[in-house]
Amino acid sequence: MHTALGAMLAALALAGAESDDYRATVEADWARQEARRGRAGDSPAAVAEALAMAQRLVANAAGGGAEALAALRGRAARLDELDAPARRQLYRDIRWVARDAALRSALPAGTPIAFLERKRFICQMLHEYLGYYYDYAGIAGGGVFVLERPGASFAARDLTGGRLGRGNFTTLSLSYDARTVYFAFCPRADEKPDYYSPGRRCFHIFAMGIDGGGLRQLTDGPDDDFDPCELPGGGIAFMSTRRGGFGRCHNPWEPLPAYTLHRMDRDGGNVRTLSFHETNEWHPSVLGDGRIVYSRWDYVDRSAAHFHGLWTSNPDGTNPMEIFGSYTQEINACFQPRAVPGSNKILFVAGAHHAAVGGSLVMVDPDRAALDPATGETSLDAIERVTPEVCFPEAPGWPASYFHAPWPLSERWFLVGFSFDPLPGMGPGVKEDTETGLYLLDRSGCLELLFRRPGISAMYPIPCAPRPVPPAVAGACDPALGDEGEFFLRDVRLSHFPLPASRPVRALRVFQVLPKSETHVANRPRLGYANAESARMLLGTVPVEPDGSACFRAPARKPLYFQAVDGEGRAVQGMRSITYLQPGERRGCVGCHERRHSSPPEARAAALGRPPSRIEPGPDGTRPWSYARLVQPLLDARCVRCHDGGEGAPAPALTGAPRGEFTVSYEELKPYARWYEWGEGIPGFVTRPGRMPADESPLCRIIADDRHKELLSGEERRAIYLWLDGNAPFYGAYAEEARAAQRRGAAVPPPELQ
Repeated sequence: MHTALGAMLAALALAGAESDDYRATVEADWARQEARRGRAGDSPAAVAEALAMAQRLVANAAGGGAEALAALRGRAARLDELDAPARRQLYRDIRWVARDAALRSALPAGTPIAFLERKRFICQMLHEYLGYYYDYAGIAGGGVFVLERPGASFAARDLTGGRLGRGNFTTLSLSYDARTVYFAFCPRADEKPDYYSPGRRCFHIFAMGIDGGGLRQLTDGPDDDFDPCELPGGGIAFMSTRRGGFGRCHNPWEPLPAYTLHRMDRDGGNVRTLSFHETNEWHPSVLGDGRIVYSRWDYVDRSAAHFHGLWTSNPDGTNPMEIFGSYTQEINACFQPRAVPGSNKILFVAGAHHAAVGGSLVMVDPDRAALDPATGETSLDAIERVTPEVCFPEAPGWPASYFHAPWPLSERWFLVGFSFDPLPGMGPGVKEDTETGLYLLDRSGCLELLFRRPGISAMYPIPCAPRPVPPAVAGACDPALGDEGEFFLRDVRLSHFPLPASRPVRALRVFQVLPKSETHVANRPRLGYANAESARMLLGTVPVEPDGSACFRAPARKPLYFQAVDGEGRAVQGMRSITYLQPGERRGCVGCHERRHSSPPEARAAALGRPPSRIEPGPDGTRPWSYARLVQPLLDARCVRCHDGGEGAPAPALTGAPRGEFTVSYEELKPYARWYEWGEGIPGFVTRPGRMPADESPLCRIIADDRHKELLSGEERRAIYLWLDGNAPFYGAYAEEARAAQRRGAAVPPPELQ
């Protein structure tokens, strides 16, 4: 063997305390990598690609390797003369040189890596952070560890050391000064629990020193708390079920509460809700400018199996804003976003809804994020596929291997969790967890094993080194506004798709979505025609000035969405998402679904020349929604005289007599109405101006024809438009007592959970 190469390999062997075992494990991992490509390490293609990779890495690494590489190139030049064992040895020698160069390039010498070992409940990503399910599956295990000499040894120091007892771990993070470790832990019960029992087990957040000292529990209570993330200027962001409520599309066997973004002080005190989104959110981290980036599941009047985009907010919860992925089905879910050092880019996992968290690695440039001009869907021009060999899960198919919890060291180098096995979950039909190890990955395809222990996954690798602290974003809320905030719209006419010129916008409707309560089961209760929809109420309307501007007060801490309405009372444009205000927050937007990075007109907006509007309440039967009070009285007064359901009477029958969960008129109007729905309804998941539910519903054409147009007054016609544009529900409440009252036509107060 060439002297330089022999010396290098000897040094590498001596560096690992495990020596021969360590070396054999690394080489076995390389063999699995080649098998993943459908070939053996002794194939000419494998040798050639390994040599090319080594040349790139050595050229970019300081500290040698060139002489050893030259000797390997000489051996590779005679590849045709080598038998299979000799080619295999050549491949391994090349990979050791490449590994040395990779470690010198990416990891400062002596930098330990913190990580979690954990076992997961396998179904879909919604279950992964709820402690109840781990008892149900009877699994436990894991802990917080530090890999002392990454790339040289598998020796790992156990920081938790069994002190928390039998349980499960999840979502590791590290303070900016690298002195404090944060994680979530859930103790295991002896018996399978009832979810609705107050004694069910939950994940809670813990902290300790990087040396394992000072272990302390920061949260407690009957809710799951996880995903801790230290914030600049003090405090910890995390996800929690404390806001209350459930998702809307779940099976009877799977109670799944909604968890959203929260914040607390570093000692666990002063817990407060930051996000009032109605369904689930995941994986907060901090961008270089101090904002929080996280994932949001966003299915208001859209499919429940897609639209898990990346969102940002300020550390006080103000200014929630979608930045990528909420209007595409080509990437099913965007998980575990992390800011890339020295760049404005964000690395994330393209994952799946119906599987555990994991998938392909993607890098997005937020400055290039945009909606496609023709379709209005999220353009993929802003992304780079870091691991193109792994398909986007669930979108085109299911990957044979996957990545998890990437930690970007730069735009080129990443610490990752990686599994050679398929992504587990109900979608791919993989029922058992597939184990991940810790790896160093670079953009050219170099993948080097750092740690793996059979029988359990290693995840969340984080270098134990101080990081620059992003700026602390100062809060700007006005206490004088109390429990309200203000919205300012510069020009409603500034839209991604042009608004119909024949229908100038005169007002904005302000709707409040009511998070699902009472039961976790989809369509229990059924609210109307649409599948698994949310209850809602119309808070009212505010005027839009002739120049398209609007300024108005709105209640804080409520999930809201808006519709732009023409002079006849029909919606022209509408949201398929929600927003919210913090108390005292003032928010502004350029237009209504405006193009990204657009600028407002320079002229002063007319709405700023007056005090903010107050929301004018809508008609009876809209707060909360009630078909029996909003629509049925009009039918009784104007329509039932002909459409009474009697023999020979014209269809549809429009009486308010009970029929199942609803009434005769509600059931018989179904063919004449159109609505947004998960699975069916009005096509598309991007709103098209001029194609709102009232526009699409045959009922509106009927009440405007020569035979019927004189029957309804203008206000009565507007009530029909309002009902349809509000997605044509029957009920506006989840509780059975309130629903029974609504069936009788009685008024009910808004639900407590808002």
